[in-house]
Order: sequence, then structure tokens, then C-alpha cells
Amino acid sequence: MNRGPPNPRMFKFQPNPKVKNRFQDEADLRSLRSFKTDFSNYLASDTNFLNVAEIMTSYAYGESNNANEKEIQCDLLTENGGIEIDPTRLSYRERIRWHLQQFCYKTSSHGIPMLGQAPNSLYRAVWVFLLLICAIQFINQAVAVIQKYQKMDKITDIQLKFDTAPFPAITLCNLNPYKDSVIRSHDSISKILGVFKSVMKKAGDSSAEASDDGVEYDMDGITIQAKRRKRGAGEKGTFEPANSACECDEEDGSNECEEKSTEKPSSDNDMCICAFDRQTNDAWPCHRREQWTNTTCQACDEHYLCSKKAKKGTKRSEIKKEPCICESKGLFCIKHEHAALVLNLWEYFGDTEEFSDISTEEREALGFGNMTDEVAIVTKAKENIIFAMSASEEQRILMSQAKHNLIHKCSFNGKPCDIDKDFELVADPTFGNCFVFNHDREIFKSSVRAGPQYGLRVMLFVNASDYLPTSEAVGIRLTIHDKDDFPFPDTFGYSAPTGYISSFGMRMKKMSRLPAPYGDCVEDGTTSNYIYKGYAYSTEGCYRTCFQELIIDRCGCSDPRFPSIGGVQPCQVFNKNHRECLEKHTHQIGEIHGSFKCRCQQPCNQTIYTTSYSEAIWPSQALNISLGHCEKEAEECNEEYKENAAMLEVFYEALNFEVLAESEAYGIVKMMADFGGHLGLWSGVSVMTCCEFVCLVLELLYMAVTHHITQERIRRRENAANEF
Repeated sequence: MNRGPPNPRMFKFQPNPKVKNRFQDEADLRSLRSFKTDFSNYLASDTNFLNVAEIMTSYAYGESNNANEKEIQCDLLTENGGIEIDPTRLSYRERIRWHLQQFCYKTSSHGIPMLGQAPNSLYRAVWVFLLLICAIQFINQAVAVIQKYQKMDKITDIQLKFDTAPFPAITLCNLNPYKDSVIRSHDSISKILGVFKSVMKKAGDSSAEASDDGVEYDMDGITIQAKRRKRGAGEKGTFEPANSACECDEEDGSNECEEKSTEKPSSDNDMCICAFDRQTNDAWPCHRREQWTNTTCQACDEHYLCSKKAKKGTKRSEIKKEPCICESKGLFCIKHEHAALVLNLWEYFGDTEEFSDISTEEREALGFGNMTDEVAIVTKAKENIIFAMSASEEQRILMSQAKHNLIHKCSFNGKPCDIDKDFELVADPTFGNCFVFNHDREIFKSSVRAGPQYGLRVMLFVNASDYLPTSEAVGIRLTIHDKDDFPFPDTFGYSAPTGYISSFGMRMKKMSRLPAPYGDCVEDGTTSNYIYKGYAYSTEGCYRTCFQELIIDRCGCSDPRFPSIGGVQPCQVFNKNHRECLEKHTHQIGEIHGSFKCRCQQPCNQTIYTTSYSEAIWPSQALNISLGHCEKEAEECNEEYKENAAMLEVFYEALNFEVLAESEAYGIVKMMADFGGHLGLWSGVSVMTCCEFVCLVLELLYMAVTHHITQERIRRRENAANEF
């Protein structure tokens, strides 16, 4: 083999300990060092081959000189004219040093090769100093990059898209949840309304006593209104005679008496007959029974108010003799069939003072207490009705207004609606039967153009004559929401009055939020305990879910205003413990929004509708709407619809919508680019350089593991040899 001059950095001998004692002569050692290190003037003729042979037999490459298991034992390998060392024949430490030196020579990182090629220690120290400065500077920049990435900043992009916006779902409810004519047959409701009537009367009496003798004065001190306002016949529904307990003041010479409709008369002397209006629950005037006489009247109006003589100019053919009952002076007459039974008001309202069919505990459970504020009393009565009707959803649906009774006419995009198919029933605990337009998620509806003519136009009839006494306003509750969302009419709804055409102009916004780690929004389908099954997650629904869970945990029953969880029964209206527990914890956990008790995030994808409202008097005198359910004359129908109906318009103000989308401000790609830029700036390191370092670490680990395994095998062999 033709061998060139060996590389002094890679060619090193180790003495064999068995023959180490042969070379005690210092000259031999100097000769050996010269042989190992000085090859600059190498000539084949200058070589003492006998001496070299003796040295080669006395020294070996590393610890594997006698490794007979190696298939090829070759100390020197010639490649490209140079001498290369087989690293597997070096000792463990020499192999690590050899690999580190090779890495320094071959790495693509800047500066590190200068360490391996440094001619002296000063040169090497300068490069070590420079490498440390660059490493420190890189670490500072890397920490800043990581901190910037960990902030998880977001960018909100706002786009205005000129595209066809999907039409939302519209939920319509009557402000009166249940029909008064039907719900009074319910025992619990009858008790609640009886107590409500009594409490309202006491509150009115206490307010009257607190006033200045119940008399109002104008600026000049002249009396302008008595304590009790006598409403005109045009303000009432229909009158009928009714028996009532009364209190008459004989001293003032007046034959009128003060009714006590909720009290049962103790004797006939305390009984009066009053003109009673079921719509307003007002009984006036009242006179003693003996002061009323059965007679006939020549004229009666639609309110059943009659007069003994017809108006002047009335033709004889138009005069009809109607049975009526008149007070002694004949100034006030009511239409009444003489053979018909007279209504007893204490039975109609229930015996609210003694309540033979309601216990003291049940009355306390209703929670009226010593309330004197009529607004608070009405609010509590509404809550009691919700509790009383929570047992059966089917019963609530039957006692509330039906679809065709509420919705009379409808059009969308200028075309008539199919009321049966286009509206879906949703039973709401607060408003009874509600009806959702555009409920089908598989059907895409959109407005052809902007404006009220191309939106939803619907005419609704609320039938105010059948309202509960707890209904404070007459009209419609409207909620605009996405198809996938529950409407929440009690929270997000708008009230529209009767006798007006109410216009709701809409604009749509689409929100797209980033989930963790950039934000804390809730992705679709990630909530398992959401009580509004079948609907998309919303923040309001989350808070109600959390509130319901807390109430069930602390009271053992569920709040009937929200869907229950796991089949838990709702709190009973007349259960004092249930009501007190619910009332107590409702106030305690009322501030759950934003507290540690309930953490509800925004949904990642959300559609928001903003509205603008305007109204106009409806119907006009020129409008003939007798084609509806009204079969009277046009003027009478207009008057009836003013009192009982409302017209609604829901439309897009413009055929464009906003899209608000969050995006990451500093992502992993930008962070890696900044890392690469700083590494390249300070160290000239690239991805391939990082791979080189990884390979070096793996090689060193492999060498360490194999070294320890080899040492363990040798130790076992030596132990086995010593045993024999």
C-alpha cells in the first residue's frame, strides 16, 4: 500500500501496558514522539523499519487492538492521498474528541471551525469570546421573540361585503301568555289570581289613604277628580250585573256604595248589585239590591249599557225592547235577562280574605308578603303564573293563543306566506306560545331587495279582551335571531304596540373569533351540559345553564323559567321551602355574570343583528281590512284592529353586511422566520446547521451507550474468568 504522510491531528499511538516497561530509555521516547508528530520532512529512506516494526508491535490503536472479533483489522486507511484514522479503534475519550474535532472542521455554522483550526491559544480565546458575544446577543433577541409570540396578539379585520345576506329567524309572541277565559279553570291559577286581586286591592287602599283624602287639585286649588275615577262606557268592554259585598255611606245622601268584590257579604243588608266589567274587573256603580229593578229598555249599545227611551230620531221599526236592570232613578241601566243568574263577585275572584281552599303556607309561598307597590305585585304574580304552569308543556300550549288566532296575514318578498309551514311553535315560559318564522335550517331565505316591501310583513291579532289581569301592556314581542340560536324573547326581544305599524330595519354582522390560545371563545359542539338542546351555544344560554345547575345543587329542584337538567322536577309554586330557597339563592348568585361561579365565553362564530325602530298609526281610516277575520263594517273593523291588532315589518336596510374576523398577529411562521433571521445574523445558523447539531448529539449518545455496554460485558467476562 502506498501511504502518504499521516495527519498529525488524527494519528496517535497509545502504549500497550504489557510492553510499556521495554521503553524506559528517554531517547527511545523522544524518538517515538518524533515519529508520532514530525512528518514534515518525511523520506522513506530515512525510516528505520526495524524500529518501526518493534514500535508497531508494542503500541496499538485504542482499546480494540486485540479485538479478534473484528472481521478486518486495519489501523491506517488511505483516502485521497492522506492517512485517515478508523474511529472505532480509538479509546472512548479519543473517539469523543475525534468526533468533536471533525464537527468543528465540517460544521456550516460560522465561527466554530475557527476554534478547531486555531494555531494557538490566543487565537482560540479571541474566537471563543466572539462566539460568546454572538450567543448572548442571540439569546436576548430569542427571548424577545418568544415573549412576543406568547402574547398571542390578534388582529380584527373588518370587511363590508356586498352580497346577499341570509334572512334571520323572527320569533313572534303575544305579550299576554295565556287566555284569561281558559286559564281560570286551572286551580292553581285561580288561587294565584284571587290572592293577586286581594293584594292589589289592599295596595290601592293603602295608596289612597296615604294621599290627601284621595282628592286631586289643580293649580288654583279647585277639585278636578275624585278619589275613584268613573270611567266612561266607551272605555270598557261589556257590562253585566253582579252581586258584591258593599259599604254604603248614608250620611252624604248618596245612593252609591263602595264595592268589596273580594269579600263575601255577611248578610243581605251588606249586598249590592254592581255594573261589572270583566275586561277591567271594575265594578261601578254599586247600589243596594232593593234599588235595582227589572224592566225593559228601548236601546242598548255594544257595551250592554241601555236606556229606557230611545234617542230622538230613531225610527219605531228600529226600537227594540231589551230586558234590562236599572237603578231606582233610571239613570243607569244594564242589559240583563231577567231569568239569568246574577254573577257573585266573591266567587268570581275567590274568597281572598279567608281562602278556604288555600292554606297559610301556600299563601306565604306565593311571596306577596306585605307588598304595597303595584308594579312589584304584578311582577311577582307573573312569576307565580310561570311556576304554576311549569308542570305540563302540553297544558301551556292549549291555554295559550293558537297560531291562526294570532297570525292573520303574512307576506315575505312580496309574496304570501304559508302560515302552517313557515311558522313553528316554540313554548316559552314567559310569553306562552311563540311562533318562529324561517325556522327550517335547510331552506335558505333572503330578501330580493332592501326595504319593507321585500322583508317580512305580518298582521297579528292579540285579542286584548282575553288578557290576564297580570298583563300590563297590549302588543307583540318580537325577537330577531339566527336560525341556530334560541330566541330568548324575554331578554333580547322588542315590544311592538297594537294600533301601530312597527318597522324594524336590520343590519347583520358576522363575528369570527379565534379559539385558544389566542382567545377564549367556545367552538361549536364543545358544550355538553347546555340546557337548550338542538340550539347553538350562546353566552346567555351558558349563564342560564350555570344558574340552573347552581339552583338544582342547592335547592333540589329546577327553576321553571329555564329548561331542567337530568329530569329534575321544577320548583313547586305552593311549596314554601322551594320558593324560599329559590328566592334566596337567586339574589345570592344573581351576580354570576363575569364572576368565578360561571365563566361563559363568547362563541367563536356568531351572527349579530342590529335594528332601528320606527312606527306609524295603523290602520288608516281609508284602509279596508275587512278581508281579515273581522266580518263587521269597515269602520268597526278598523276600530277593532286598532285595539287588538298590530302590523310588523322586518327588513334589511341595505343588502350588505359586515364581517369581523380575528386572525393571529404573530404566528409560528413569523416566529420561526425571526429566529432564523437572528441565528443567521449572529451565528450563520440555518435549519441544516441545527440538524448537524442534532446528529452530533445523537452520535455522542450512541457512543456513550455502546461504551458503557462494552465495559459492562468486559466486567462480566472478567468476573466469570475469576470464578474459574
